Formats: sequence, C-alpha cells, structure tokens
Amino acid sequence: MSISKRLIDLARSELNSLLERAGREDDDDDRERGRSARGGGGASGDVSQMSDEELMAEIERRRRARDEVKEAVHGKRRTQQPPPRSAPPPRTPPPPRTAAGDDAIRKAYAALEVPAGSDMETVKKSYRRLMRKYHPDLHVGSPEKARAATDLTQRLTQAYKTLEKHLRR
Repeated sequence: MSISKRLIDLARSELNSLLERAGREDDDDDRERGRSARGGGGASGDVSQMSDEELMAEIERRRRARDEVKEAVHGKRRTQQPPPRSAPPPRTPPPPRTAAGDDAIRKAYAALEVPAGSDMETVKKSYRRLMRKYHPDLHVGSPEKARAATDLTQRLTQAYKTLEKHLRR
C-alpha cells in the first residue's frame, strides 16, 4: 500500500470520527436544551417555542459547529495577512543597445526571412517553415547536402534564439 493511500485512509478515519463526535454532541445539546427550555418534554429542534435569546444562542451554536466541521474537513485555512511590503527596489534600466547588438538582430531577421521589427509570432512561423524545408533528415541521400542542411539549421536556430531573447524583453 502506498504512503499516499495510507495518508488518505488516515485522514478519512479522522474525519469520520470528528463528524460522529460532532453529531453526538449536537444530539446531546438538543436533548439537554429541549428539557430545560420546555420543562423536559416536547420534540427537540422545535424553534417556534424558543425566546429570542435562546434562538440567537442556538444559531450561534450551530454556526460554531458548522465552522468546526469545515475546519476539520478542510484543515485550518485561516488567511494570514502577508507582512507589509516595503517599496519595491528601483528597476535598473536595460543596458544601452550597441551597434553590434542591432547588427546581430538585423542579421537574425534576415536569416529567418522576415522583415525587421516583426513580432514573435511571425518569427516563430518563419522559423518553423524554414526548419521543415531545410531539416537535415530530409537530405540523407547526399552527405554534402546533409552537412549543408545541418549548418543552415544551426544558423536558423541561433537566429531564432537571438530574436526570442530580444523580443521577450
């Protein structure tokens, strides 16, 4: 038997025992309240003969019992206030772009055959289209073509990664 199965069985048995105990306490409370409120006779749970104070006390008792059962079933889920946050640290501006970085991005756009400034979706579509076209597995007949295809797909992948970094910022 797995440990998770054992834990589930244990939780079930604990829950069942809590529910039985809560039910017995409710029955005992109802019987005791019925005797004291009506002189020992009458049906338990009859709220039509209770005074306003007794009715409010009964509502509060039932609310507490319901909360106890919910707490037993779901565990203690009290919402804790997170500690007060201080002001977030100031964001550092991105490093200034250099001509070499712009040149690499321009070459990556050219390698993927998309216009400069295209969005990520367009870049991804073009990358996938070119990879399907030039994948090395399609050129297994000739070793020269396979080497060329491998080199080209590596360049395409590098260009895609460069643009992905650039566009995700």
